[in-house]
This record gives sequence, structure tokens and C-alpha cells, in this order.
Amino acid sequence: MRAITKSILTILLSLFLGKASAQNFDNIADAIRTGSVSTLSSSFGANVEIGIKDAQNSYSKPQAEAVLKDFFGSHSPKSFSIVHKGNSPDGAQYFIGTLSTSAGTYRTYVYAKQEMGNFVIKEIKFEAQ
Repeated sequence: MRAITKSILTILLSLFLGKASAQNFDNIADAIRTGSVSTLSSSFGANVEIGIKDAQNSYSKPQAEAVLKDFFGSHSPKSFSIVHKGNSPDGAQYFIGTLSTSAGTYRTYVYAKQEMGNFVIKEIKFEAQ
């Protein structure tokens, strides 16, 4: 009986976390679509890897916000669509999308993980197409 209860709890927790992370990914996609740096950065951890065009670096949360404000300030989003979603065995999730901006189109990659119960963006890239 204990094994069944434990299995049911594990399944319910997995469904809840899966639904919560899907909702977070929707929020992240909406933030990219609208260029909302404050919404996007609310999913950053203490550090985040950001790649824009050919430059990539690791930034603290405040630095990452400044970098993205600069990017979206000169690349006003027109549309964004997710092309592919996936996850890894360790619980990390990612999506790849296409961002159309006033300055061109970018292949966009977001990689996130659960950390201490929170869904945290670890890496975000904008590659010119």
C-alpha cells in the first residue's frame, strides 16, 4: 500500500511540476514576444549565460537585465514563435524559437532548470539568421 501511495504522489508531483514549468515557458515566450525584460529577468537565477549574435558571456542578474534592455531597445520584437521544445533526463527544459525584430530575425534558444523549487533560466541565445 505504501508503494502505491508513494507512486501516486510521485506522479502527481511530476504532473504539477510539468504544468508549472510549461506555464513558466509560456510566460518566458510571451516576455520575448513583447520584449519585456522585467518579466524575462524574473526567471533568471543569480547568473545567466547570454549569447547575442556571436558574443556570449555569463552575467549576474542585474547585468543580464541591462544586456537584454539594450538588445530589445535596438531590436524591437515584431513576433515570436516556438519551433521546438524538449527536456533532458535531469529535468532541464529548453525551447528553440524564431524572433522577428525591427533589426532582423533571430533563432532564439532558452535553457532552464528547476533550482530549489523555482524554474530558472540558465541560458538564452539570440543568433542572427
